[in-house]
This record gives sequence, C-alpha cells and structure tokens, in this order.
Amino acid sequence: MSCSCGAETGARGYTGAWLVQRLRRLGRSASGARLTCRACAERRSEAASLPAPLALKRACRFGSKCYQAGSQHRARYAHPGDWCYRQGRVAFEGPGPEMETLWDIFSYFDSRGSGYLRLEDFSNAACELCRRGMLVSEGSWAEAGGLQRGHVSFAKFCTWAARQGLKLPVGLEVTPSGRRICRAPGCACGELRGDGEACEACGHAARVHTSEATRQGLAQLLLSCRPSHWLSAQSGLVRVSSDAVCEQLRLLLRWTHKASDNWTRDRGCALHGVNACSATCLFQHQAPVPRAYRLTGALRNQSPLLWARYCLRRAAIHKECTARGGCKPHLVESSKEPFGSLDDAPLGGANEWRLFHGSSEAACLSICERNFSLEHCGTGATWRPSASGAGVSLYGPGVYFAERITKADEYSRPSGADGSVFTVLVCRVVAGCPKFCTKNEVDPEALRGEILGGVFHSVMGDRVSELKKPFREVVVYDPDQIYPEFLLTYTRELP
Repeated sequence: MSCSCGAETGARGYTGAWLVQRLRRLGRSASGARLTCRACAERRSEAASLPAPLALKRACRFGSKCYQAGSQHRARYAHPGDWCYRQGRVAFEGPGPEMETLWDIFSYFDSRGSGYLRLEDFSNAACELCRRGMLVSEGSWAEAGGLQRGHVSFAKFCTWAARQGLKLPVGLEVTPSGRRICRAPGCACGELRGDGEACEACGHAARVHTSEATRQGLAQLLLSCRPSHWLSAQSGLVRVSSDAVCEQLRLLLRWTHKASDNWTRDRGCALHGVNACSATCLFQHQAPVPRAYRLTGALRNQSPLLWARYCLRRAAIHKECTARGGCKPHLVESSKEPFGSLDDAPLGGANEWRLFHGSSEAACLSICERNFSLEHCGTGATWRPSASGAGVSLYGPGVYFAERITKADEYSRPSGADGSVFTVLVCRVVAGCPKFCTKNEVDPEALRGEILGGVFHSVMGDRVSELKKPFREVVVYDPDQIYPEFLLTYTRELP
C-alpha cells in the first residue's frame, strides 16, 4: 500500500497495514486509516515541534509491570506511559503493544503525542476497539466530536467508548490524592514516595505504583472523583456558607486588583460604552476603572459531569508533562498563596491555576451548567474595528482568562434592579506547558495549531514583560481544560 505522497510504505507502514486489513475483515470502513511513509511521518513531527527519533526504541518485554527504574534500562527500553511508547516510535519483539486501558489505546495511537487524535489516529484506535467487540461505524468520528473539532481529546474518547458499552479501565490517576500502591511482586510498599522515576521507599519504578482509580471504568470514576468538600446530595450552583471560604474570595478580589496603569480599550468609553464610538473618542474619554471590588455573593458549582471531564483532561495533561520530563511551573496572581489552599489545592506538575472570566449573569449561569462554547468566542466585549463587526481575539478563537479581577471586570455586565451588581467566574484551568507570546504580531491559526498539535497546552499572552501593557491573559482551546468552580457577584467602587 502507498502513502498519500505516493511512496510505498510496505507491510509495516507507519500507520500499520494490519489495522486497515482488520477493519476490512470486520466489515468496517478503512477510508480514514491511510498508511503514512516514514518520511512523511518525520515531516509531520517536525511541523508539530516534536522530536523525530533516529531509530525506534525497543519495548521492554515486561511492559507496565517492569519495576526497574535505572537510567540505563530506561534509556534502552520503552514502557507504557513513556512519551515514545506510541505507534511508529517503538519496536516490539514478540507481543505487540500493551493496551489494557483506554489511556493505553489512546496514547499509543496518538502519533504526534499532542493529546488529541486526528482522523487517521482515531481510525486506528477504533480498529483496536473493534477487536475487543465494540461496534464502530463510519459515523463514529462524528459521534466522538471529531467532525466538529477536527480532533478527539481523551475525555471525548472515553465518553464515546463508554456510550458504545465498552468496559475498560480508564487507566489514569484522576484523583491526585489517591494512594498509589506498589504492584511489584512481593513488595509491601503501601504508597509511592517522592516524585522521581523510582519510589524513595521501595526503589521500584514509579510506573508500577498505581491507585485503585486507574482500574476503574468511566462510570465508577464519575462517582469516585467527586470532591470531598462538595455538599452531599446537591448538584448545580450551591451557596457558599463557609465564612473562611467567603473571606478568601473577598481577599482574592482585593489582592488581584491592579490600582494603577490599569485601563485598556476593552473597558470602553465613558460617553458611549464599549464598541460604540471611534478609537479617537475612546482614548479621549476613557471609562473610569473601579478603585475596588466588593463581594456580595458566592456560589460553588457542583457539576459531576463537567468535573469528571475536567479531571480526565487534567490527568491526561499531567501524564503528558511527566512523560516529557515535566513542565516548568509558572505562577499567576490569582493562584498565589493563600489562594492555593482554597478548597482543594491546585495540582502540581501541570500548572493548574484559578483564573477569572467576566461575563453577564446569564452567560455565567449557562457556563456553569454546560461549560464554555467555542462558538461564542469573539461575541463578548472584545475590541471590534467596527460597531457591526465581530470581536477581534488576538490569540484566535479560544477561551480567555485573566489573573486579575481588574481585567476580568472589563467583560462583566451589570445585573440587578439598579444595575449595580456584576458577575465573574473563578475557574480551575489546567494550563500544562503554556506557550508564552510576548509580541503583538500573532498568527492565530498557526498558534492554535501549535497548541492542538504540538507540545503546548495553552497560551500565556504576556503583553506585560516586553510591551509594557497592563495585563496578561491565558487562553485555552479545549473547554475540557476548564472547570467553572465559583460564580461570584460583586459591586464596583468607582473613583
């Protein structure tokens, strides 16, 4: 069989002819599972900013059960969970790839290591599920969300597989606080110690230390990952009754306010409001920036479905970062101490932050119920070149967050009888490895491609360090990286 470039791939093409043949034997469509030659695979790896190895790494014959953690062994052999343990980058002697969980299947066929399956990758993963008796049709790509987004994330992959009745363990440490017990034969180690390649207590590899959560299916996971501080038997928006939590939220509004150098054109004109006059008028009559923000109410969002999707995406990003050797930690104003101890602390190792998103009360209520919709990007209070045009999003169609209430407040809209109450969301966002953008010149399509097809998970729009603008922004292109945690109402104290 041949690649799309015309080159012959041979019986062991990059995608694997046996997968296409298996689809045909099962009576499925093989149109999306084309073979790719090695040269094209390496070019695609370079385009995605991923390293193309000079030679395939050999798979360890003990797989995930291998307890060796020595550097020489790890340098010589690949194990499930390693970044290189994926199709086209690992060679097998004897049995093929180890695929005991949904994560094993997803990560092995994620040929770019991007955290998303393209159509070709998804078709190959679907072949593996066919082998396990799952019914896969030509409409599966659309059912999993691929037709809408152009790719399928792990959270969407798990949800789709569960709907088809597949009962496989998820295979990820979704609950950070779960006890990871050593599974090496004869070892009595009851918990993984340290965060290195080997357990500091027993010396066995970290990979053989797993919690019971990794063995759970999606349905069990939905029940077990519910946060302990949620009020039982309640879902949706629940009033925060804890005085300590309310006080921390008051401090959050106070400490993340920027008192000077804090106006941007998204705040609007004092005479005409937002996007209702010329740039000349806007800069001559800048709308005043509040001196302070006063918390009037706080609701905690208890949505088991949105939380489970978020936990899956967070666990996948954490696993990806760990497999690549970790990601550099970055701090944002809204996640510094003491706010790190607000309810469950953010997960270390994946840059999980709490960030602000300002909008209208109706929009915030909808987001808490259904999460963010990328179809609405650019319809808010972002700058418009003309009053009738669409908003201009500097970093493309994504979900934008602020680390300061002063910035998020620009997009909030008044509610209440006298229009004096405003609404903002405090969201958990897993940023993973963020790509820093410090210039004004941005190609939004290329940037989005880097995030969804490369080694990055989010964008840090840093217009402060070099351009000396007032604020930084964080952008993500996958709503499953977001959990709308608190809905806050507040009033403005104007100068």
